[in-house]
Amino acid sequence: MTVPVVAMFLVKPGSESLVEGLFRGVIAATHAEEGCIAYQLNRDLDEPRRFVWTEEWASRELLDKHLVAPHIVELFAQLPAHIEDSAVIALRPLAGGAATPA
Repeated sequence: MTVPVVAMFLVKPGSESLVEGLFRGVIAATHAEEGCIAYQLNRDLDEPRRFVWTEEWASRELLDKHLVAPHIVELFAQLPAHIEDSAVIALRPLAGGAATPA
């Protein structure tokens, strides 16, 4: 069973561009990681200080490995000064999934 993840970060006012750059900087390395199925950076349409990652990993073990990857450890070391609130939520799929074309 795959592991979907939603990670939300509300950045401090004035830190939006800096944090977006930091986030964009880990995408290529993460896409190359074993078990990465999807890793997408999003920005809230109504609250531009909120960034939302939508991710999917092949297993919990590979997600845990991602969280200690050097590029993620470095990112997490830089974020606290720029983040007001955050939540990282690993999920268990229950129903539904990708839509199929008609």
